[in-house]
Amino acid sequence: MDKDLYELMQKILEEKKTNFTEDISYLGTVTSDEHSPTGTVQVTRDIFMIIDQMPDGTSVQKFYDGDGDFIAGTSNLDGKIYPSAQFAEEDLSFMGQIEDLSKTQGLSLKELDTNLERVAKALGISKKDIFAMSVVSLEQKVSEKKNPKIVLGEDEEEQSHINENILANVSSKQEIDLSQKVDDDHTLAEVLGVPEGSTLITVYSDAIENNPNTTRFSHLIQTPDGKIETADMLKQVGGKTSDKTIYQTNRDGSQVEKINVDSSYAIDSPIVDDAIITTKIGSMGYIEVGYGQVDRTSHRDAFTQELETERTRYTTREVRDEFSKDKGEDNIRDKMDEINMHEGHNHDLSLDDADGDLTTGEAHEMAIEKIKAFDSDIADVFTDREISERLENIAKDNPGESFEEIVERTQRDLSEDASRMHAGR
Repeated sequence: MDKDLYELMQKILEEKKTNFTEDISYLGTVTSDEHSPTGTVQVTRDIFMIIDQMPDGTSVQKFYDGDGDFIAGTSNLDGKIYPSAQFAEEDLSFMGQIEDLSKTQGLSLKELDTNLERVAKALGISKKDIFAMSVVSLEQKVSEKKNPKIVLGEDEEEQSHINENILANVSSKQEIDLSQKVDDDHTLAEVLGVPEGSTLITVYSDAIENNPNTTRFSHLIQTPDGKIETADMLKQVGGKTSDKTIYQTNRDGSQVEKINVDSSYAIDSPIVDDAIITTKIGSMGYIEVGYGQVDRTSHRDAFTQELETERTRYTTREVRDEFSKDKGEDNIRDKMDEINMHEGHNHDLSLDDADGDLTTGEAHEMAIEKIKAFDSDIADVFTDREISERLENIAKDNPGESFEEIVERTQRDLSEDASRMHAGR
């Protein structure tokens, strides 16, 4: 429905209505030839019909053009249409067209208002936001589905308008500024391969047409020019029944905990391998979004960071550093090994305890105690500092081994050295 036409119908009705007026309808257009000093000109007029229901039970139809001029009306005596005095002397070739139009239903303002109210309620938007839609489109949106869908990949102004309004009224969504860095070198926009200045919109709703995911989560990209498109680089790899073990660090690394996510998505990234996006419904119904990396050997274990949202602050440099290339996906196994060392110790983890680095955190201290407990001769012969140095050197010389394997190698080496030294006494 054209907004100007709608407002014109309201204006004419307001100016011309009587105590007996019931409605106004837009019937269509008529054309006629009008003569002027320069020749004959074809004139097109929009025709509106107002119906008055008279006290005696009869009805009167009055026809107006777009300027609000009274063109013709029906007689309550014979029901025929007669031109107004203003047009009586004119070429009335258009009167037959008006008579034909009067037999059509036309576009009733009363019915249109009813439809607009109904559709506006179904879409969760105001009437003024759907003026650009045709009546057919309005009916289709309601009849196809009570809850409208976002349809992407279409450039039509009408559909774009629907998408924007549905997104504006989706109760569960999260917007992620893709200019935030997720490691030392790359923004999330670069990881996803989208223009800088874009926004990731994560929606928990049935409002997306042809959602390929098994959950109600969908991901959209809003580019700097406002265009909304599907985040095709995100492919679902897990839902609530996912076999992935996922640990997440908070923004400053002060807390690392195992999380249960509602869905996870592999990123088809031009610059990063084995990266994922995770989503979950958190406290108060807010969507929490994480970015992380999956162990490339098993594709089961993952380590993630919280992404900045309206409820989560920007991550610190120390956290981003853990997702850089030299500490990223190649280090996930070490992270998990170090985390596993704390299982059953009722210990709150920090990033130092989950970074896979033997020289940091309580895991380092635990590893030393584990090495000393392996052979009592070790503690008799070597100081804690010497054990720590041996542990670090073995870790550097064996970068492909897991944390547990390095601890076991250190136990054996130090035990052998301690035995020789005891034997030599």
